[in-house]
Amino acid sequence: MEQPVLGLGLLGFAEPAGLRLQEWAAQAPAGWPMWRSCDPHLADAWMIAGDAVEVLGRDEVVIRHPFGSGERLTLNRAEVDRPLAFATPLPEGFASAEFFEADSETSVRQRLQRFEAWLRPLRTQFALGAELIERLHQYRSGGVVHVTLGSKLLALLDIPRWQAALSIPARPVDLSMAEWVHGEHLSREVPPSFIRLPLYRVMWGYAVRTQRDVLPARYRGPRIYLRRVPRLPAHWFDEDHLSLMRELMTRPATFSQLLERSGLPERQLVRHLGALYHGGALTTDVDSARRAEADTRRSMVSLRFDQANIDPVSRQHEHSGSVAPSSILREAVHSPLRISTGKAESHRGSGT
Repeated sequence: MEQPVLGLGLLGFAEPAGLRLQEWAAQAPAGWPMWRSCDPHLADAWMIAGDAVEVLGRDEVVIRHPFGSGERLTLNRAEVDRPLAFATPLPEGFASAEFFEADSETSVRQRLQRFEAWLRPLRTQFALGAELIERLHQYRSGGVVHVTLGSKLLALLDIPRWQAALSIPARPVDLSMAEWVHGEHLSREVPPSFIRLPLYRVMWGYAVRTQRDVLPARYRGPRIYLRRVPRLPAHWFDEDHLSLMRELMTRPATFSQLLERSGLPERQLVRHLGALYHGGALTTDVDSARRAEADTRRSMVSLRFDQANIDPVSRQHEHSGSVAPSSILREAVHSPLRISTGKAESHRGSGT
């Protein structure tokens, strides 16, 4: 069964410790998810250096990140929407049950496995996306799909509404063994214990975490147009997604032209375009793009992308787990991580 590549955000670590954590995290045992360090705002889980943390209050801390830069990020633990753990030693007056030893590979591996357990719903959505990639062409006529294991309903897909509903206790392995039943008259009623998900979110979540090439072959030749901004939370886009959307909105391009303009390695461009395609962003039909142009421009403006002033040709595409968070996303109001505007030292030790 295919396993996802999960994003690991490393905050506050000095370069040697950060590189060591990246190396250990990338060594996934067979049959387990893989981990790749990434921009902390896009990460599925965080590891935070305890000695880089300063306490502001009961739930609010400041993280000195990147290490040695003098910059600080404020994190309110009550707003955190993903698993995290602090590397010992922890600061005085700060308590957390989620900690590990950054110089112990065993401790790091145990913490990653705890992250993987916490992220089971996301991994189940990935498993659903993996099946959808192979099966969606069968459902072009519409209708409803029931995904069942034995007599138990695991997922329901309403194709005309482009919606999915997923059983919260479902496991990734359950999806891989399930039976898919498609029909026009199957029930659309969603059990109350299910979570509802737009199919675009499921497909995007799969495309950004798979190692497969999921960009359709037809997007390697003709000119590519931006049809819409994917209907996803803004913080799901990284700078490359945003740069590519801006480039296509300004000047539609073939794959070869985008490869030259963006400066991205081919494999990385394929991965980003694959995600944008499955998010509903791309088309090779010029008329479809023109009809949606006004809405697309409004959506791009709503992302405040034009304020970022990024040149996709001259950008450097170097990534490290110890680099600063992205210049676009780290100041956005939706992020649990925010630029610290005050000095934390005067508050140190005031937490419990």
